[in-house]
Amino acid sequence: MDLAHFLLILRLGLVAILYLVVLQVVAVARRDMRRLARTPVGGARGRPVVGHLIVIDSGSTPLLPGSRLDLEAVTTLGRAPTNSIVLESTFVSTEHTRIVFRDRSLWVEDLGSRNGTSVNQQPVAQPVAVRPGDVLQVGDVRFKFAV
Repeated sequence: MDLAHFLLILRLGLVAILYLVVLQVVAVARRDMRRLARTPVGGARGRPVVGHLIVIDSGSTPLLPGSRLDLEAVTTLGRAPTNSIVLESTFVSTEHTRIVFRDRSLWVEDLGSRNGTSVNQQPVAQPVAVRPGDVLQVGDVRFKFAV
C-alpha cells in the first residue's frame, strides 16, 4: 500500500469519527429537548405547587388576564429575574412581595416595596393569611388566589 492510499483511508476514518461525534451531540440534544417538553411548566423545578394566582388585571406587564401562575411553598414576586414570578412593570419593585405556605395557609408579606402590596384592597403592613378568592395587588397588577 502506497502513501496516497494510506492518507485517503486516514482521512475517511477521521471524517467518519467526526460524523459520529456530531450524531452523538444531536442525540443528546434531542433527548434533553424531549425531557423538557414532558416537564410541566409549573413543576419544572420539581417543587410542589401549593396554590395558584389567576391574573385579573395585568397592569403594565405582558401577562394575559386569566393566566394561571403556580405558587410554591415560598414564592417571590418582583421585577428581578431571581424572583419565582417576574413582573416586568415599573410599578413593581425589584423584590416586591413574598407568598409563604405555612400552617396549611398562604401568607402574603410586602418586602418593603415602594408602591405597596394589598390584599382585598387593604395594604399589607405585616404578613396576612389569604384564602381562595382573595385579591392580591402587587404594584399595578391584580391577581386572585385559587386552589
